[in-house]
Amino acid sequence: MVRKKAPAKASVSTTNPRPNPSMKCGCPPCLAKYPGDRPPTDEHTGSWEARYTDTSGRGRSKTRPTYDEAVEFLEETRTEMRKRTWIDPARGEITLGAWWRLWWPTQTAGELRIERWTQSQLRDEGMWRNHISPTFAGVKLYELAWLEIQTWVNGLHDQNGGPLAASSVTKCFQVLDRMLQAAKLDRRVPFNAAEGVRLPTIKKKHPEDRRPPSYAQLWLIRQKLPDYFHALLIVAQETGLRFQELAGLRWSNVDFEQRRIHVREVLIEPRGKIKRKAYPKSDAGLRSVPLTGLAARVLRELWAEEPTASRAVSEPEDGLCEAELVFHGRNQVRRGSKRNGGEGEAYRAPLRRSAFRRLWVAAIQAAGVARKVVRKVKATVTDKETGRRRQELVERVDWWPVFSDTRDAYASRLHALGVPEVIAQEILGHERGGKVTWIYTHSAADYPGQVLAALEDGKRGQAVRRRRPLQVVPAA
Repeated sequence: MVRKKAPAKASVSTTNPRPNPSMKCGCPPCLAKYPGDRPPTDEHTGSWEARYTDTSGRGRSKTRPTYDEAVEFLEETRTEMRKRTWIDPARGEITLGAWWRLWWPTQTAGELRIERWTQSQLRDEGMWRNHISPTFAGVKLYELAWLEIQTWVNGLHDQNGGPLAASSVTKCFQVLDRMLQAAKLDRRVPFNAAEGVRLPTIKKKHPEDRRPPSYAQLWLIRQKLPDYFHALLIVAQETGLRFQELAGLRWSNVDFEQRRIHVREVLIEPRGKIKRKAYPKSDAGLRSVPLTGLAARVLRELWAEEPTASRAVSEPEDGLCEAELVFHGRNQVRRGSKRNGGEGEAYRAPLRRSAFRRLWVAAIQAAGVARKVVRKVKATVTDKETGRRRQELVERVDWWPVFSDTRDAYASRLHALGVPEVIAQEILGHERGGKVTWIYTHSAADYPGQVLAALEDGKRGQAVRRRRPLQVVPAA
């Protein structure tokens, strides 16, 4: 069988695909455009240009090494356009950093004010800024590869010297995964390069490490805290409020007559700046919490000791309004200004989580209830002499208990008093009852003690049976 040549395709310029003129090819069109002493050939030996029209009516072209590959490309492209699955390659040319600027406003409903973001949005923005952007911000969407993402995830884990625990690695990866999934839905890339990435296993904590502190331990801790924080810890363990809810609590939301605390706003610290937020962590956080007799007495005493306290009602747009806050940090002095002759003005500073954490760690250590866990993590360190930044392994210390464990202690107390789980979930402000369920199942259960008691009771029963006199059974 004689093979059919393709000189006609090479010589006719209106064919599609058409040959790209080359100085190395000896076909008639190439020799006509680039004369030379190279030997003539009947077939074009260079690349071929495949031309097509995209869905918007714009003419496009793609170069392929051979004629068959160019034809195959055209057939695939036309089939994708008929099936409405064709993706414009140019849409994947933007970098991940540029895609973040397009994608992130869709996650915050276009809200640019940080104080209106939820805690999850603040966390996701921090994950992008601290861990995703330094590695992938300059990479184009179509260039992202599975192996590169898997290597990055492995490097984040603290067991490999990274800065994050396994649970935080998962949250960080989820931000990147959602970005790439959105790029796929927006028809910028044909697939999500993060699909199939293996995440580190979250190790379960020992039951003793998950068990909340007892109220006796909280009493010991309170004795080691500064006096102005005693009321804070008492109200925390008597109401189960979060730290941010306590920091943002205002006298106008404390109802002494009905013995209720109305949780309406919180204080947040985006990028180190204290802001008022109109709504708590979630819709479930918008709630009313009962005041026990002890908590009500402590708050009444605190109100009596605060001559400058105010029950005025203000909005988050009005500023911090420190006089309305129930709990404060230490007394501080603002810098003087020309208006007051350069003299400083004393005021009660809002609570900061970082400042309170230092006092809390010192208190649990002094109380003798602290448990310490040291991990090696990778961190960026600045050389004091040269000013250069470098990565090195540093020690990260985790302590038990943390302040949020007061909520678990409160839930355990509700369980011991027979409060139904669904009511405890409502009071604690949980959207899902997963953690409340765990506390209800495990916090008051002493499984080893129960088994030991059963075994000991069984031994005593056997001893009693052995001491019984033998009875003579008459023969039948």
